[in-house]
Amino acid sequence: MPIPAPFVSRAMDIEEAWIDYNGHLNMAYYNVLFDRCSDEAFEMMGMGPDYVKERRLTIYTAEVHVCYVQELHLDHKVTVSFQLLDHDEKRLRA
Repeated sequence: MPIPAPFVSRAMDIEEAWIDYNGHLNMAYYNVLFDRCSDEAFEMMGMGPDYVKERRLTIYTAEVHVCYVQELHLDHKVTVSFQLLDHDEKRLRA
């Protein structure tokens, strides 16, 4: 089954514990949202928990670049996009 590019995550809620003293999503939790999106995308590509268990291989993040374009608040629903840009036999670049 073809996967649309970019992959767009399901709508996610902002958790109350993630809100900082300014009433915004704390910067650390943007990466939690990115991580949840990548988990969904990898599952769709057949590289989810079953792949890790059966193949005894895993996926990890080596580098992240973030641009904070807009503040997020507790009442926001968030979707995150993921697009595979490049790969070789050992690495993915998204």
